Amino acid sequence: MTASRYALAAALFPLLAAQPAQPPPTLPEGVRAERNLVYARTPQKELLLDLYLPAGATPLPVILWVHGGAWRSGSKEPCPAVRQSGRGYAVACISYRLSQEALFPAQIEDVKAAVGWLRANAAKHNLDANRIGAWGASAGGHLVALLGSSADDPATRVQAVVDFFGPTDFLRMRDFPGKMDHDAPDSPESRLIGGAIQQNKEKVARANPITYVSRDDPPFLIMHGDQDPLVPLNQSELLHTALTKAGVESTLHVVKGAGHGFGGPEIDARVNAFFDRHLKAAAQPPPAAWLDPNKSEPAGTRYRTFFSRTIGAEASYLIYLPPDYEQSGRRRYPVVYWLHGLGGDQRGGARSFLPHLDAAIRAGKAPAMIAVLVNGMRDSMYCDFRDGTLRVESVIVKDLIPHVDASCRTIARRRGRAVEGYSMGGFGAAHLGFKYPELFGAVSIMAGALHDAESLRERRPDLFQRRFGGDKAYYDANSPWILIEKNVKAVRGRTFVRIAVGAEDQLLERNRAYHELLDRLKIAHEYEAVPGVAHNGGKFYAVLGERALAFYRRAFGK
Repeated sequence: MTASRYALAAALFPLLAAQPAQPPPTLPEGVRAERNLVYARTPQKELLLDLYLPAGATPLPVILWVHGGAWRSGSKEPCPAVRQSGRGYAVACISYRLSQEALFPAQIEDVKAAVGWLRANAAKHNLDANRIGAWGASAGGHLVALLGSSADDPATRVQAVVDFFGPTDFLRMRDFPGKMDHDAPDSPESRLIGGAIQQNKEKVARANPITYVSRDDPPFLIMHGDQDPLVPLNQSELLHTALTKAGVESTLHVVKGAGHGFGGPEIDARVNAFFDRHLKAAAQPPPAAWLDPNKSEPAGTRYRTFFSRTIGAEASYLIYLPPDYEQSGRRRYPVVYWLHGLGGDQRGGARSFLPHLDAAIRAGKAPAMIAVLVNGMRDSMYCDFRDGTLRVESVIVKDLIPHVDASCRTIARRRGRAVEGYSMGGFGAAHLGFKYPELFGAVSIMAGALHDAESLRERRPDLFQRRFGGDKAYYDANSPWILIEKNVKAVRGRTFVRIAVGAEDQLLERNRAYHELLDRLKIAHEYEAVPGVAHNGGKFYAVLGERALAFYRRAFGK
């Protein structure tokens, strides 16, 4: 059972009766379990948790799992979050008092007590007391949401919350038809607070996470199926709206077609990336950085998004479809991925590259092709950063290209795929094109920032340190200068290569030296120093004119 496939077994709340004891979960390699640790004593019973600990010398970030079961059933076992212990997290799976044992607020008091126990015992168990996240489903989702919004004691605060389809405003659950009457005196919600919810509105308000939302709440990831027959989607929508209105980072992901439970690689990837971003690498960019907030569509383009498993979030791009795309039936088209320069964004190509491409296609001087304008962030160099905080290369190679091939009629082979970039994007085109020669059949380097390790360290020590960790070996592993020599046999005679640079560009010598390297390696390629042009993308493409597109006639055919 994966972390997201507890599905109906542990979370359906009107259908749960007493369940037989579940076997302990299978542990990832190298993880040890400390089971049945007493974290609190109450008049009703001792409260127990199981702690799953991977090996590690440094204090571990913690994920607290809170089970579902309508607040009246369920157990700390099985614990679907255990798989996170194989990813470097300590995982705590807790029991808490059920509604037949004690009425609300006993349940949230227990959850807060568990967080307090983890902090108090952090040194003993090698836990990082400053990095604790909470994750729960259904009734457990309600409790972790309430934990995130209502904890006013630093000892019980968490740094991240993942809420899977948890109830929030009980009084609004009847807004949508479902399989149960939540207003009934014997509904799970009524049993939780000790009376019919519509007759006990003050008690209901105290159990509502939305009541306590404030600007200092931790970030939330909320997931909910749009066909949930037990907890209506509006419960998550209401919470998400309240959080965002208060200025809290909140992501609501609606799982299309899912009921009260869901799973799969995409769900897992979203959870992984969320916890990693907030509990491991604090320097990672927020999900919003991958989405251009300007959704307008420059002439000839369409604004699109895709889900990236690498970052566990949506990312944006612009796409150009050739004029005959909609009328051409099943025809498939080659694709060029265009990479912008340092400090730019995905819209740069719509100003400099696309007008000339579109005109050439319409005039019959360039083959009809798809162009994807990539979001390369402002200074990524189109590489994965040494510290793992930004992974533009992985997003492009593992997520964007498969997405484009799946959603458009592309020639999904190397002969139908090119990469072109200007300045930093030129570095990126050489880096990606020569690192992945089986992906790209054409590489176009336009005024490329083709620094080797020494020149980048001299000219941009900030980039060399921030992006490559000041590590020459890591830079070399991503350097076009090293990659082309490493993969020369996979490129020579197989890849169309073009280098063009302004004759007055400060990068002229770097591009000329790279051209000379390709000559020494006997890699056929085109090279041009464009007269009268400095480092200006708009003028560069304007002066090149049709010559910029003639390359694709040779690479893709007429």
